[in-house]
Amino acid sequence: MVTYERVALAVLNVGGVDVPADPKVCLARAREQLQDTPVDHEVVEALGQMHLAEWVHLKDLRSGAVFLNLEGTEAYSTAGLTQQPSAIIGGRGYLVETGLCPFAGRIVCDGIFIASVQLAPGLWSEFHKRYRSLKTAGLLHRDPSSVTAWQQPGSE
Repeated sequence: MVTYERVALAVLNVGGVDVPADPKVCLARAREQLQDTPVDHEVVEALGQMHLAEWVHLKDLRSGAVFLNLEGTEAYSTAGLTQQPSAIIGGRGYLVETGLCPFAGRIVCDGIFIASVQLAPGLWSEFHKRYRSLKTAGLLHRDPSSVTAWQQPGSE
C-alpha cells in the first residue's frame, strides 16, 4: 500500500467513520475527509522519519526529556507533544518503546510509551554516567541536524 493510501485510511479510521469494504469507496471517503481537514505535510514527513525503538527514559528536564539508546551510545534531548514522560510512565529510568522524530527543528518524542521495566538504581546510574559523558563530549543530540539519519542532503 502506498503512503497516501495508508495516511488516508488512518485519517478515515481516526475520524470514527465506518470503513467500507470496497477499498475504492474507502479511499474516496478518506479523500473527502482530507479535503475538509488537510494533512500537515511537515507532520507526515516527520512521521516518515520516526525512529521507533526501545529507549532508556533517563530523566525529564524543563526543556523536555533525555532518552538513550540501549547501547548507551546515543543520547537525545527531546521535546514532548503533551506532557513530561515521567508523568505518563510513572517515573524516570524506565525502558520504554517510543518514537523519536525530527519536527520543527526539534527532536520530538511521540508521547506514546510502552514501558517494559524500570531500571534498578545501579543500572540507572550507569546510563546516567554514559549520558554525562556523551553530553561533555558534545554528543547529546539536541536538534535533528546532529542526527545523521535526519540530515537533509547538502546540510553537512
